[in-house]
Amino acid sequence: MKKIPADIQKVPRRNKTAKTKKYTVTSITYSLCGLTMMGILILTVVTSIQVDRFLRDELRLRIHDVVTMMAKEIDGDLHSKIQTVEDDTKESYIKLVSKLWDMREHGTEIANAYTMRKLDNGNFVFVVDGSKKDVNATGDIYPSEEITEEFASVFNATPENNEIHIEPEIYTDDWGVWLSAYAPIFTSSGKLDAVVGIDVSAKSIREHQLQYIFTIFIASLVVILITLPFVFRLMNFIRAMTTELERANKDFRSLLDNSGQGFLSFGTNLIIDNEYSRACESMLGEIPAGKYAAEVFFHDDKTKTDLFNTIISSVQNETDEFVRENMLSLLPAEIQHNELILKAEYKILEHDKFMVVLTDITQERQIAAMLDKERLHLELIVLAISDSRNFFDLVEAFRKFLSQELPQMLSDSMSPQILAKELYREIHTYKGLLNQFSFPNTPKILHEIESHLSNLLTLGDTLTYQQITDIISSGMLQIPFNEDLSILSKALGDKFLAHGESIVLTCEQALQMEKLAYRLLCGEAVDTSISEVRKLLNEISTLRKVSFKDVLMGFNGLVQQAAERMEKEVAPIVVKGGSDIWIDPCAYQAFLRSLVHVFRNTVAHGIESPEVRWEMDKDEVGKITCYVAIVGDAIKLTIADDGAGINLEALREKVITAGIYTADEVAAFSDEEIIKFIFMDNVSTQQEVTELAGRGVGLAAVLNETKNIGGDLTVKTVVGQGTQFLFTLPLQ
Repeated sequence: MKKIPADIQKVPRRNKTAKTKKYTVTSITYSLCGLTMMGILILTVVTSIQVDRFLRDELRLRIHDVVTMMAKEIDGDLHSKIQTVEDDTKESYIKLVSKLWDMREHGTEIANAYTMRKLDNGNFVFVVDGSKKDVNATGDIYPSEEITEEFASVFNATPENNEIHIEPEIYTDDWGVWLSAYAPIFTSSGKLDAVVGIDVSAKSIREHQLQYIFTIFIASLVVILITLPFVFRLMNFIRAMTTELERANKDFRSLLDNSGQGFLSFGTNLIIDNEYSRACESMLGEIPAGKYAAEVFFHDDKTKTDLFNTIISSVQNETDEFVRENMLSLLPAEIQHNELILKAEYKILEHDKFMVVLTDITQERQIAAMLDKERLHLELIVLAISDSRNFFDLVEAFRKFLSQELPQMLSDSMSPQILAKELYREIHTYKGLLNQFSFPNTPKILHEIESHLSNLLTLGDTLTYQQITDIISSGMLQIPFNEDLSILSKALGDKFLAHGESIVLTCEQALQMEKLAYRLLCGEAVDTSISEVRKLLNEISTLRKVSFKDVLMGFNGLVQQAAERMEKEVAPIVVKGGSDIWIDPCAYQAFLRSLVHVFRNTVAHGIESPEVRWEMDKDEVGKITCYVAIVGDAIKLTIADDGAGINLEALREKVITAGIYTADEVAAFSDEEIIKFIFMDNVSTQQEVTELAGRGVGLAAVLNETKNIGGDLTVKTVVGQGTQFLFTLPLQ
């Protein structure tokens, strides 16, 4: 306590930025050996610190016992009699000095032993000083700036709480290394009279520490010298193994680089690792290492990027291997990079790693597209030959539309809104008919024009004639139509299209017609009562006509085509009756063309998917049945399906959403009344517009053509059981 240590100033340490460095296996081995040696040295230092701490604890315990004993040996009543410097000559003072001197001499490394008292004015003064040198006289004031917290606290002691106070730190000054301790001195009445303090030399701690560090250092050096030969042998072994592994890795990498596939991996941070096959660079168009996987794969496609991040995160949190594999199957299976199409396969590796295998399937897709194009061409050829009557009717009708009807519509003085609606219906109908015969180019152009017309119809009164003529003309449709017909010309020759539809006669019919012609030319009367003559005339009268059954069966290809595109299963159309009902195709031509919408809507809206039908205990294969009969002077035609029926609630919502009627008005309509809205333009329960359905104009065209020939149309539907279209047509 007599010698106060100077303040210790702590120098702030500089923050050092660690630089990332790539190490080889050999350098890592050298580093491990160096770290081992460094570890031994660090262990030496740590051990010495622990020993130092242990010695300090032992010293503090010893000081505690010594100062406690001193406080008990000093008579508090005797000590209280010493008040001034004149008391230094009294017997009590001499006795106390001798006791302090004696206890100091018998203690180890105790340099100073003294008592101090706190005056009423707050000063601290020496009372009895039994130090070895630099003795203070009674009443000498101790500097207030050198008072420590531990020293001040001991003056708060009571007989019940007479703790021993030891300075927390060993300090060094010009006279040595010290540790101080203090204990209270009480009189017989229990009053705190003074404090006894001692300063113990801690020099021995430093000496023991240095000796121990030296001993550990020598031991560490011996250990290092002993282990060095083994370290060198280990390093040589690892060097040889590293060379072998690098050779094997090089061979394996060469194998991957020449496999034609891209291999890369990434961890939980989704950053692509440095190791990847060379093909990745050419496939992805960049060096992928160190880049964010989602950005490398999908660039600015936020939807796919978000999906990728979500699924990878979910896989990391999932423990079930089967579920994890299923999650990975939800990731995009294809990646588009410029002109390349890459097939992506995702694998789960150990240590939360993922591997992606990329395969260039661009050429495969090109071949598939070519084959698909050839398939469509073949379908067109087969359908044109097998259903030549309907095919040439369609070709002739579309030619007439392009050369006469379309120019006429564009030149009429009808309002732009009415013109757009009429064109909309015609385009929609011809798109369906040409799709029925697998025309590859024209339906696509018609679908684009249809989409443009749909947008124009939303303009209302602001729609102009110029806006319509900008998107449609005979010339822009004639080009794809000619391209489609050229497919048939190349395959079947120019004569096939030039001759058009042919009427085939049997040899017997041709012979009978020759005889009849000869008799008429000779001026002979023809007796129509003769059965053979009547039979021949009846056959001649029906040569140009078609049976209603054959017409309906002609839509089976359309039904199967639509079912395949929508991944549904539909049985071949069944026609009951109609085989003996012969009609003039010219008289019913527009109506028959419009039926394409009925059959297409039946597949798109009516027939459910196989999964849904299975859940509803239905046959997975949907059925379409047509009933044809003559009742009086009319033809009764029913087209029925066993599908889901019309969703009347969805239809009501559509009518409200379209602003046709209010919710209150729609609520007052009966089911029979609301079902009629399926024939209104732009009303469809289909949520998505495709090349097959969703425009809401097909059935409107059907009703329009039915009325044009003087017919009538009603609809019946039962939810979950199906829908029936009931036509009443005049017999012509």
